[in-house]
Amino acid sequence: MELTPALKAVLLGNIVSLALCSCNNDKIEVYRIPKEGTNVAMESGAGSLAPAPSAENPVKWTPPDGWFPQPLSEMRLASFKVAGANASSADVSVTAFPGEAGGLGPNLNRWRGQLQLPPLSDDQLSAIQRIDVDNAPTYLVDFQTADKNPKPSRILGAVMQTSDRTWFVKMTGPPDLLEIQRQKFLDFVRSFRFSSPAAIDQTSPSGATKPKSTNDK
Repeated sequence: MELTPALKAVLLGNIVSLALCSCNNDKIEVYRIPKEGTNVAMESGAGSLAPAPSAENPVKWTPPDGWFPQPLSEMRLASFKVAGANASSADVSVTAFPGEAGGLGPNLNRWRGQLQLPPLSDDQLSAIQRIDVDNAPTYLVDFQTADKNPKPSRILGAVMQTSDRTWFVKMTGPPDLLEIQRQKFLDFVRSFRFSSPAAIDQTSPSGATKPKSTNDK
């Protein structure tokens, strides 16, 4: 069938429209939606607070100098990279989960498993260092692979318990670099501020022992 000039013009217009739509689809931008119920405001050493996405569970902290923000994963509320000597680096993550998140002991032993270390005994759990951060009970740990491990690694960790959730701050990297960064890590943990601390009365650091895992890597 021979196309008339008018029909050719209509077909040409449709082809152009489809081409423009295809080009526009290539420019679609994806935006990360803030995690429900968590309002995070990060404060730099010389900056002001970032805008808060919601008002249900606000928290703020101050990252140390030399910690570089990284893209967030599905579970991370904050992620930082810390550069060291000889191209080494450390990873810092902040996560939070409802309630007791499976209990202190199972979570600490999961971290130890990542370093090929045996689980902590009840006596070792009861001896874990505890401090208060903005009225929230906070447990500090320092785990390191065995001396003969061919890939030495270390974890500095903090577990903070507020009224409705448990916060995990974890730094992983080479032992020497983490030793240099140890004070900055502690300062970072102590910088956390919760709007509704209402700390849990945790008389035993072993906490609940439900087999629920945070699955943080």
